[in-house]
Amino acid sequence: MRLVVSDKILKITSFLVAILWVSPTIIEFTVTIGKQTYSWSAFVLLFLLPIIGLTYLIYSILMKKWWLCLFGLVCIFSFPITMALGAYLLGP
Repeated sequence: MRLVVSDKILKITSFLVAILWVSPTIIEFTVTIGKQTYSWSAFVLLFLLPIIGLTYLIYSILMKKWWLCLFGLVCIFSFPITMALGAYLLGP
């Protein structure tokens, strides 16, 4: 079975992930899952981006697109990267 996804779709989804990563600085609201409520930034950085990154990793291994593997790792570690950049740019 061969999985076919065009590079155009990969570029569009990569652009959407970048917008999703920047969105907590622009949008602030809460997301409710069951009885638990999360802020949008925590939901994006701790849930959505790592899940998207894991799918990128699986896809990159299947399709042997190694640049996508790096993008998946960046998505998985989006929370530590964001916190490190914030501490570096804004101070502790």
